[in-house]
Amino acid sequence: MIQYISGTLTFKNPVMAIIETMGIGWEIKIPISTYEVLPSVGKNCKLLTFLHISQDDMRIFGFSTEAERELFMMLNKVSGIGPKIALSILSTLSIPTFIKAINSGEEGLLTRVPGIGKKSAQRLIVELQDDVHTLMSHIDQKDLQIGDKNSEVESALLSLGFNLQQIRKELALLDESMRQLNTETLIKEIIKRIYQRNK
Repeated sequence: MIQYISGTLTFKNPVMAIIETMGIGWEIKIPISTYEVLPSVGKNCKLLTFLHISQDDMRIFGFSTEAERELFMMLNKVSGIGPKIALSILSTLSIPTFIKAINSGEEGLLTRVPGIGKKSAQRLIVELQDDVHTLMSHIDQKDLQIGDKNSEVESALLSLGFNLQQIRKELALLDESMRQLNTETLIKEIIKRIYQRNK
């Protein structure tokens, strides 16, 4: 397996990056969580990779962290969950939120993901409940606490009709002091920021 690709980032969008190394441009499929931390085009870039081979296709998937790659590989072993839906999960839910959903059996969190219905959510919970703990070694406990709070904020704002990508973007832009706010105050702060950005 190709463990990683390192070189110059020549192109990026929310679903794909191209890294040039030794005259070869590698097309790499990525989740939005990886896109959000990519450097500017023209800068050096390194992505952890997974080579997926099927009967009629061969693709390279790239990730910014080991936790993302490990979850992607874990999801691909679940029946009915292919690379496309695995990327959709990584793009929609943070890893701490996904772990929380599996551990607590929260189908509602999982069905937010495009392509995941109730049956798929139930299958994920049953098949990954014993394995998802292996991701914990790649995640700081502090991130898990932040993930729980972010999940509550996302749920509240989604129920008010806000767009998930907008919510996640504003949460990602919060500085350390803002992350310490209680959930209710954080919800109000995110609403304020979304309205200011849309003016």
